[in-house]
Amino acid sequence: MSDDAEYIEKKVPGKIYASSSFPVGHLRVDPDTKKAIQETRRARYFDRVFPDQPGEAFAEIKGETVIHTTPSGKSQTKIVVIEDPRGVRSLVLQKFTIHDDGAIPSQTARFSLHGAQINEFLAMVELALQGDYQVSGKFLIEASSLENMEISEDAVRTLLHRDPALIQTILDEDVTAGDVIATAYRKRQLKRFETLLYDADAFAAEGQRLGVRGTEAVWQRFFEENPWIFGGTLFVSSTGTIDDGKLEQVVAGPSIAGIGKRADALLRSRGRIGALCFVELKTHTTSLQQSKPYRPGVWAISDELAGAVSQVHRTIQRAEQTIRTMLTPRDSLGDVSGPDAYLVRPRAVVVCGSLDEFLTNGAVNEDRYYSFELFRRHLQGPEVVTFDELLERARLLVE
Repeated sequence: MSDDAEYIEKKVPGKIYASSSFPVGHLRVDPDTKKAIQETRRARYFDRVFPDQPGEAFAEIKGETVIHTTPSGKSQTKIVVIEDPRGVRSLVLQKFTIHDDGAIPSQTARFSLHGAQINEFLAMVELALQGDYQVSGKFLIEASSLENMEISEDAVRTLLHRDPALIQTILDEDVTAGDVIATAYRKRQLKRFETLLYDADAFAAEGQRLGVRGTEAVWQRFFEENPWIFGGTLFVSSTGTIDDGKLEQVVAGPSIAGIGKRADALLRSRGRIGALCFVELKTHTTSLQQSKPYRPGVWAISDELAGAVSQVHRTIQRAEQTIRTMLTPRDSLGDVSGPDAYLVRPRAVVVCGSLDEFLTNGAVNEDRYYSFELFRRHLQGPEVVTFDELLERARLLVE
């Protein structure tokens, strides 16, 4: 009579029983001498008994194999764990029959797994539980292919959180870890953009954090940190900064009329030949229209927007007089710091205000909106883009 048979009736289902530790002999091969070394480790049993319940079993009845329900009986799972290092040494599944006469339960089945067999068995159980079966007939799965089984998005996220370096290992040659990191960074910047646009308190806190004064200065710093927003959304062709410096550049020197003209962002279109592009940056709170209609149903643009358009026209004129046909960027030492950019009727954009200005209690004031759209669509240049439109363009770029 085994100890398991003697004690299983006393064990409570749902609880896990751990035995006292005991020594286990272990042979280890010395890598230098190639000799076997006897070592002793500590181990212990972990037992769990499952409650009485009817089960199914195969039986042969009149020459045919059928499934029938077996009498109630307790089952026990036994695991042997090596304490140092922790590892499962063996897995034993046992089945006991409960006798009506009160006799000690008798063991009716026993199944043991050892070493690597345990992991292989658990992998098979996992497949059986989570498999998505698309065929009704037989199929064969190579054991090695279990490692490539599809797993849920939550499981992937959990795995990568546990081992972030794993992402570099699994990415193929077409997608690098840098691509994933860049996309994650841009998603965070989109949230930051949206917060600055719609949360006045957060915007004020950002200005204090950056140590800058004025609303335009906060946006200037934000877009300098994220030139990809201008470069990928404002112009038909992709653009980039002229050099690694600030977006803001002097495009007309002090030799002209005694003062210089500054563009909030001076960009170069990408391609084998680059062209200059100009950006005039206002704020998201800048008014797009006058506070009162010019005539019934007609709303004139605000002084701030009119001034921004005029400023772009004047800046481009000064640039054409100074740069003439081509700009060769140079650093403070006079060395060439970037590719040439041609000045040929340059494209320009004014980033100003928000379309929220045309909403009243959530509804569009059509007179105001039509007046604004007709103005900017008939404007030969520059293009007028609102901050909320720029956010949506950037969101589309990331998605």
